[in-house]
Amino acid sequence: MYTSLGKAGLLLVFTLLTHATMLAQFTVSGNVSDSDGFSLTGVSVLVVGTTSGTVTDIDGNFSVQLPANSEQLRFSYTGFAPQTVNVSPSTSELSIIMKEDIANLEQIVVTGLASSIKRSNLANAVSTVSAEELTGVTSQQTVDGALYGKMTGVNITQSSGAPGGGYAIRLRGVSSLSGNNQPLIILDGVYISNVEIPSGSRNASGANAGNEEGASNRLADINPDDIESMEVLKGASAAAIYGTRANAGVIIITTKQGTSGRTDISFNQDFGFNTIIKKVGRRSYTADQVEEAFGADERAIFEAAEARGEIFDYEDEIYGEQGFISDSRLRISGGNEKTSFFLSGSYRDEDGIVKGTGYERLSTRLNVTHKFSQRLKIQSNTSYIRSNSNRSFFGNENDGGLSYGYTLAFTRDWYNLFPDENGNYPDNPTAAGNPIQTRDQTRNTENIDRVLQGVNLQYNVLQKDNQNLKVVLNGGVDFFLNQTEVYVPETFQSQRGLQNGFLGVGKNNVFNVNYSAIAVHSYYTPSDVSFTTQAGITYLNFENDFVYNQTTQLIPGQQNLTQGGAQSITQTLSSTEEFGFLAQEEVNIQDKIIGTVGVRFDKSSLNGDPNKYYAFPRASLALNLTEFDFWDQSSFVNQFKPRIAYGQTGNSATFGRLFTSLTPVGIGGQSGFSVSGAQGNSELEPETSTELEFGVDVGLAQNKVNLSATYYIRDVKNLLYDRSLPTSSGFGNEIRNDLDLRNTGFEFQLGLNPVRTANLDYSTTLNFWFNNSEITRLGIPDGESGDDIPSFVPPGAGFGLGLGTFYIDEGSPITGLWSNGENGPEQIGNTEPDFQFGWGNNLSIGKNLTVSALFHWRQGSDILNLTRLLTDIGGTTPRSSDDLEGFIEDGSYFRLREASVYYDIPLQSDFIRGLKVGVSGRNIFTLTDYSSYDPEVSVNGGSGLSSNLEVGPFPSSKQFYFHLGFNF
Repeated sequence: MYTSLGKAGLLLVFTLLTHATMLAQFTVSGNVSDSDGFSLTGVSVLVVGTTSGTVTDIDGNFSVQLPANSEQLRFSYTGFAPQTVNVSPSTSELSIIMKEDIANLEQIVVTGLASSIKRSNLANAVSTVSAEELTGVTSQQTVDGALYGKMTGVNITQSSGAPGGGYAIRLRGVSSLSGNNQPLIILDGVYISNVEIPSGSRNASGANAGNEEGASNRLADINPDDIESMEVLKGASAAAIYGTRANAGVIIITTKQGTSGRTDISFNQDFGFNTIIKKVGRRSYTADQVEEAFGADERAIFEAAEARGEIFDYEDEIYGEQGFISDSRLRISGGNEKTSFFLSGSYRDEDGIVKGTGYERLSTRLNVTHKFSQRLKIQSNTSYIRSNSNRSFFGNENDGGLSYGYTLAFTRDWYNLFPDENGNYPDNPTAAGNPIQTRDQTRNTENIDRVLQGVNLQYNVLQKDNQNLKVVLNGGVDFFLNQTEVYVPETFQSQRGLQNGFLGVGKNNVFNVNYSAIAVHSYYTPSDVSFTTQAGITYLNFENDFVYNQTTQLIPGQQNLTQGGAQSITQTLSSTEEFGFLAQEEVNIQDKIIGTVGVRFDKSSLNGDPNKYYAFPRASLALNLTEFDFWDQSSFVNQFKPRIAYGQTGNSATFGRLFTSLTPVGIGGQSGFSVSGAQGNSELEPETSTELEFGVDVGLAQNKVNLSATYYIRDVKNLLYDRSLPTSSGFGNEIRNDLDLRNTGFEFQLGLNPVRTANLDYSTTLNFWFNNSEITRLGIPDGESGDDIPSFVPPGAGFGLGLGTFYIDEGSPITGLWSNGENGPEQIGNTEPDFQFGWGNNLSIGKNLTVSALFHWRQGSDILNLTRLLTDIGGTTPRSSDDLEGFIEDGSYFRLREASVYYDIPLQSDFIRGLKVGVSGRNIFTLTDYSSYDPEVSVNGGSGLSSNLEVGPFPSSKQFYFHLGFNF
């Protein structure tokens, strides 16, 4: 009896509680559309003060349950300003019309390993580039090349004008000399390799080092058209959560994803051509001038050639091609409520301005997101890239007869270097090689097969009205096989009697793995204060296996590694492991005050003590003053946000610097080892970058005017660097850890949307920035044990004080160019620009016509022009100066970087939903006093101090395109 009554009582209580719960909730439904009346799919509808909510369906409809004490719904959607609406149990159907977010204040910016933040709440200067900004104006060769002038604090140096790229990115100045100086790049959670792998052409041409071969960096593999957005964390205060690898900043790339609803298909075809930006020109001689310069015998040769009509322009013969470009792209995206997908394929075929040079890239991508339930979601991002390039021979060498810059400098235009009727090429009587034969019979190729795989799994462990806990598991693999080949025939002029034919083949494997596990807890109070706590671990494993085979003394006509008399093989293995854990707390008080504190601890096998953890803290604070009650909401100023941020990042030495390597030798028929030229240092610690950043963000006139200003102080402590040693030491150089560097800079961005009507919309963005550096410590401070380090030339950073070089001198900028003066070394230039300025413009006329233009102005930035030195010595250009300072030139320029005109053709078809045609160009015109090919130049690739040194580069090109796009 008691049991029966107990059960009945429990049932009654349960029924009453259920009924009370039902009474304590109410439902609100409605529809969301834009100002033109089009329904918006996927709008977030959030119950304010809780984590509950929903999203609108394909017709813009929604229905959401609210607790009885709820009073507001918040509607947010990318590209539109959020709205907060009061509701109650008596509320019937809502009709919400959303207005566009002109300033992108509601844009979600990815800044952490498992977190993001609204742009309006950012406490750091994080630059964002959208898909439209990246590729919407013109077709882009590479991702990094597409960033010129589009964001503040970014300095890009082109190390080669060859198709397929070759760029170095510097964020807020120089970060390292011997370590990594380019930002960490993360693509959909995958830590990707941006390494430059030389082909070994220096072994045939006589170049001094692999970084002088003009190799492409591997960011070139990524198809720019697949990218949805890029976040650039420029300083340590923003990048600290990424720890050891973030000393040079972080670039976070997010690719496009599918959305539920109709399957969208688009196909775009671009046709275009490459042509040289500028020719230096050749010196035009008279017979008298020839005799004066080269003697009477040379005059006779000149007059005979003139009589035959055989005065050539070899600069035009080599650099005068108009390379054809074709870029085809197919995209398919769609899905349902459970699964969405994005599938793309692209093929780019680009011929260079030199006959036989070019670049091909085949890229495919499949991104799939599947929701198993409201709690569990998995995302897979897979990409395969295959590319082929032929870069020929450029840059520095020592009379190898291959680099066009060298041979053209000494080739006289009255000698016929073309093959005879039997295909035999004559020797070049005035230079080490025949540039026509180099163009026609040599190879310098690179092939890439690459797979990128990222997997992201999110599981909501806890879901309540006022809090949730999710676990984010992320893994990534970056694997590629790089194959290079360099071939120079035995008949080549500089090969005969020496190497007698050269063949070098490289097979290089890169296998990178990363994973992370992050827990994120969010808690919301009734007073609209939120706490976001995250903690987790990360792991990286990078494996490289580089094998290089070389054969000389080739059997005539053979192009096989085994068909030569002298063969050699080298293999370089490297393995790096890094582990870290992190914790971070963010507090958001009603979007008025946003504060963040965090720390990351990292250890690395690249440090002297591989088990020692190094801490990298961060802290930031932002005040949205216009959200406070005292602010007049009708004010002309609708955003005013001062901010301050602090952070530290690190950078370890490159692999192999902890130990002194051994080189195999043979003595008297016995194998042995000798010590290599670089002395290792087993006590190395990571160099650290500490940054303090101040800024303010302002919005005016309903965000038609937006400005952001940032000033930063960035100190790099214990910077890693190489220093030459006297030969008596038995070593060529050593690596040290006792140099300090300070970068200070200012960044300013102004966005204007002065005209915004139904038929006319004009917006413009102005970016202004500069950076200054100073070496603040060199060696052990006075009064401490150890030796003071005198000023010195860093190995491999230039061409010595006789020709001009970088020079490490306390109190001087690290970017200075120096030479020998009357009283010793003196600074004669500075490669750091005085300032840079980017001006982007977009004009929409009606709903069909769009006109865009991006201008880029770089002021200052001196260049050591040794190409001009060579041509002056060879007499092929007018002599510019008798002293070195004549070859230090101002690298200032003003360039129309990109411009386009597009027209959307209205169609009434169930099959083709849209047709877009247009024309565009890149590097369209350049105003500069620089006398050589292009002021954007580097002979030393993207490593260390590499910018603004010119020796016979692959000249940069301008491109023009015709575009045709279909939407189905």
